[in-house]
Amino acid sequence: MGSKNRIAKEILPIMLKDRKENQYFIEPMVGGANVIDKVTGNRIAADKSKYLIAMWKGLQENRPRPTEISKDLYNVARDVFNGKETEFNHGMEMDDFMVGWIGFMASFNGRFFDGGYNGNYLKRNYTKESIDNIEKQVEKIKGIEFIECTYEHLQVPKQSIIYCDIPYLNTKQYFTSKDFNHTKFWQWCRDMTNNGHKVFVSEYTAPEDFKCVWSKEVTNSMNTTNTMKPTERLFIYCP
Repeated sequence: MGSKNRIAKEILPIMLKDRKENQYFIEPMVGGANVIDKVTGNRIAADKSKYLIAMWKGLQENRPRPTEISKDLYNVARDVFNGKETEFNHGMEMDDFMVGWIGFMASFNGRFFDGGYNGNYLKRNYTKESIDNIEKQVEKIKGIEFIECTYEHLQVPKQSIIYCDIPYLNTKQYFTSKDFNHTKFWQWCRDMTNNGHKVFVSEYTAPEDFKCVWSKEVTNSMNTTNTMKPTERLFIYCP
């Protein structure tokens, strides 16, 4: 859900067109890292979810992780996440990395213990598909600096290229984005642009002083019965 993997190759040439040597590419809300994993050079990826950042760091270190996640194991990790369980289970320590790995790989639509166990459904093993996909990213994320923080507290190097895949307005949010303030975010984009950064934002809509530099109708399967075809857009602030 929300993956930018299908459009990354179309929007990256726009964002990287005038990139200078050693210029940083920043993602303050990295999510599935499906854009930044296709960028080379200096890269910083941040997110407010400590479990997500712990998972990415653990994958960089190639930490041992289960390649099969049963519903029982999923339930144990969910209990740890909810503060109901703190013991070691199934021969592994349920630290932030392990809880993150299990929660993101085995939760339906990647909703991190908010959408139920994805397991086998309609002859598809969604957990295996998630794991197979992310294992392909492991080599690509080497060299990325992962940081746990909110976008407004991220220390951004001078004159960086910033790409924001924000929680879309009027769509169902993940647990870490349910209090997202869109008005505050758009003002942050203006401030960052005025400070010398180039800021790109993925959304369906934006304030009038932001220009759409790319758009495409994309099919999104949000659940097993409903399919939507919204128009993805890439915006940049034009003062």
